[in-house]
Amino acid sequence: MLIAIGLSTAVIVGVPVLMYAIDTINTTSQLQEAQLVAEQIHNATRDVDNGISNTSAINIWVIPGLAVTGDGKTLTVLFNNGGVTPKSWEGGYNHNIIIDHPIMTTSIRVLYSVEIVLVDNIIHISFFEVPI
Repeated sequence: MLIAIGLSTAVIVGVPVLMYAIDTINTTSQLQEAQLVAEQIHNATRDVDNGISNTSAINIWVIPGLAVTGDGKTLTVLFNNGGVTPKSWEGGYNHNIIIDHPIMTTSIRVLYSVEIVLVDNIIHISFFEVPI
């Protein structure tokens, strides 16, 4: 009887703790992936902004909760998966930024091709889903 009570207690306490740990690891992994994508987008945009190239193209994996916005000369990558406090990565640039084709809301991880082009002193950023 004591063994049954002990096992029941271990399961009742242990399973929620284990589930919380798994959820925390998953959220941390998503946050790290979002940060990597933000760095890739900002690095490619910075290359175009600084005149290293007039165009830049990269491929990124977009996870649910990731969005990119341009407001004047500020580019923001936002990650909001609902499980943690939203995180954003902003960068200021010398040229105005326009998002011509935004990231579409997704419920799964999706591959996108990102094209960044400087036209008439405006940085145009386009996100195109890559069919797999």
